[in-house]
Amino acid sequence: MSQVLTTPVVTNVTIIGDPVPGSFLRGSYFYDGTSPEENSIYRWYVDDVSFLPSPSLDYEITHEHARAKIRFSVTPVSTDGSMGIETYSLPLEVFDGYQNITEEEDRNSFMSQRGHYSVYGSDPKDRVFVGNAVAFSLTNGSSQSVNVRGRADFAGVPPAEIQQYLRNNPATRMFSTERDFGALVPVLGSTKRLLLWGNNMLNVPPTLDLNNIKYVYSNRAAVAFIYDNPPRGKNTIGAFGSPTLGGVVPVAIQSPLLFDPPMAIYATEYAFAVLTHEGRVYAWGNPTTGGTIPGNIADQLMYMKVERIVCTASAFCAIGPERFGDPEIKLVVTWGDANGGGNILAPEMETIIDQDGVDQVVANRNAFCAITKRRKKAVSWGYAPYGGTMGDSTKQFAARGNIMLCVGSAWAFCMVNSSGQSESWGAAGSGGGSLTDGKDEEDVDAAQLFEESGAKESIAALFNDMKIDDWYQQRMRSVPHKCECDPNTLPGRNLSEVVTPNGVISIHSNDSSFFLVAKEPDGRTKDLFAWGQATGGGAIPPNTRQVLMASLITGVYCTNGAYGVISTQGTTPGAVSAFGGGPAQQDAGVIPTALEDHLRRDVSSLYTMKTLPPFAPTASRSVSAFAARREDGNYVVWGGGGWVTDELFVPT
Repeated sequence: MSQVLTTPVVTNVTIIGDPVPGSFLRGSYFYDGTSPEENSIYRWYVDDVSFLPSPSLDYEITHEHARAKIRFSVTPVSTDGSMGIETYSLPLEVFDGYQNITEEEDRNSFMSQRGHYSVYGSDPKDRVFVGNAVAFSLTNGSSQSVNVRGRADFAGVPPAEIQQYLRNNPATRMFSTERDFGALVPVLGSTKRLLLWGNNMLNVPPTLDLNNIKYVYSNRAAVAFIYDNPPRGKNTIGAFGSPTLGGVVPVAIQSPLLFDPPMAIYATEYAFAVLTHEGRVYAWGNPTTGGTIPGNIADQLMYMKVERIVCTASAFCAIGPERFGDPEIKLVVTWGDANGGGNILAPEMETIIDQDGVDQVVANRNAFCAITKRRKKAVSWGYAPYGGTMGDSTKQFAARGNIMLCVGSAWAFCMVNSSGQSESWGAAGSGGGSLTDGKDEEDVDAAQLFEESGAKESIAALFNDMKIDDWYQQRMRSVPHKCECDPNTLPGRNLSEVVTPNGVISIHSNDSSFFLVAKEPDGRTKDLFAWGQATGGGAIPPNTRQVLMASLITGVYCTNGAYGVISTQGTTPGAVSAFGGGPAQQDAGVIPTALEDHLRRDVSSLYTMKTLPPFAPTASRSVSAFAARREDGNYVVWGGGGWVTDELFVPT
């Protein structure tokens, strides 16, 4: 009698992760067959166009995928040779930004605007892994459940009932505050309900409607959300968490949103601001961090059509044209803590107006820096010692314009013009050690440290060699070509990266240092150097530099005081290098020996657990850690001193 082969099948085919350029999506499915699975066939489709079978469940989304629809399929194959039917996921549309917040707004804000507790803009955009200060949640592709791990006092141990629910419901989207987590889970039909737990999420009142939620945002102690097509006359937004820190939306804000619906919600440390479709702004939460809009500022906002919002830790900066003025002239209105950028003075505003408004605004912890539209001049305001006020030489440099790069560390800024000349101002940051002259690192001026590092000369030589100014002047003289596939190729569009035919230059920052990477057109490393506090990533160890100079760098990420770099080394993809603060600084700049083998290859991205640095630099260091996502679905976690467990984490 001949043997009957049972055809294998796959179910629950889905895509894990947010489809945003720069993210890695993961295909996920359940296999069912008499014989074990072996060599099943994966395919990724872009607008229903099939590619060759993929060896990996991971798929990288780039700017070329903008507005395309992505699908994943599996054709199951078993060890006995039988093959099942190709089964498809639902399509996902690739979008730019997070829930109507653009990449530019998130990148230029100090606080993350992507619904999880973080600072700086280096985290992967797929949101498969979502951390708070020292705990994390991740969506597991093999089981389509959510794993949560970390300290119980940071919501790392969910209540038993919620934990069971997360095991039974696939493709949950996760969110976090400093000590809390939220999960947006599917219920009957297409309705989604928000589950909350943690220190600020105790005793959720039964009257709070957590159903039918479309978008979720977070600050340090609360979450805010936008409802999905609420019934007429019902609230359009909601919030929960610490009542005085953004956890309650005032009735006075709910009323106008009934007639001008919300588009997105932005966050400082302890406040929220909602932007409507008509460009109006309303805020709530702690008044000292932007939760109250003063009367004179509210009057200014009434005459502005707000298009973008950028945030420091304690202030909002609204950007947009006057309602009855030239729509191409973007002005700024700020509110919140005056020592956090909430008060722009008349001279800075006059410069902005005389320059036909701003092109972009960048934030560090306590200050803003605006790049003007016409001459690309730089103007800063906020807390004077930490980037709010430039020195005389820096002001002269900023007035010359043509600024191409501008990024903020916690308490400083660094900018580079098209000729490769550069300046830094503010405080050098929290080093937690001493310099050779005996001076405490946290007391050093950022400009002094930059001057002594030798990086200024290296940047100038690099820009000259890559002919950046020639390319910049040519592009600025010609009619701007607005490339729909990658807006970052326009001069000044991304103030942390320059993309030219002669290569790419990117600049990164953390609490106390800056890191610049230059790549040849084919991706080879052309040059790299760091400056700032040596114990915070401001010095690249010689052997690490040698390795990276011989590699193709594919990703750069930061914790509070360290950098993690993913590169292709020879024929080996996904190798991880790290430098900066180590265990003594409660950071992740040193890879534990026991985990080195798991980081030598096949890592697709690095996620972080970070801490909001204090208002002023101190000798103490912020706790932070890395988590590496391997292509086999496992994660390597390290850093954080005793607050985080160093481990190879295998999701179950």
